Amino acid sequence: MAEIVATRTATTRLMSLLLGAVATISLVVGGIGIMNIMLVSVTERIREIGLRMAVGAGPSDVRRQFLAEAMLISLIGGAIGIALGVVGALLVGRMGSLPVALNANVIGMAAGFSVATGLFFGYYPARKASQLDPIEALRQ
Repeated sequence: MAEIVATRTATTRLMSLLLGAVATISLVVGGIGIMNIMLVSVTERIREIGLRMAVGAGPSDVRRQFLAEAMLISLIGGAIGIALGVVGALLVGRMGSLPVALNANVIGMAAGFSVATGLFFGYYPARKASQLDPIEALRQ
């Protein structure tokens, strides 16, 4: 009996490590996607950024706006991912033989990592937007 428990524990640990690796790769790929979306957004909204800076918004205001947008995008993606994960875990728990335990701390940590990913990958586009020259931005 102890051998079966040890095997099941080792299997569960291996599955957790594999899921962690997949989650890390997903965060990096999602972060790169967020960065690309935000860079395109900066490029398409150059006139708006220039106008905003011309009427008094400082670089930190523009940076905050784009960081907030990146965080919102990543939080929405994280919420969708958390919902799919919870549904998938419940389905595995009902149809499979592995026990499933949902932990609110882990779900909160996933949401936190999602927001952190948006902040990390959204910083470069936000910085790029905040460093635009208002006169050159209005010319385009």
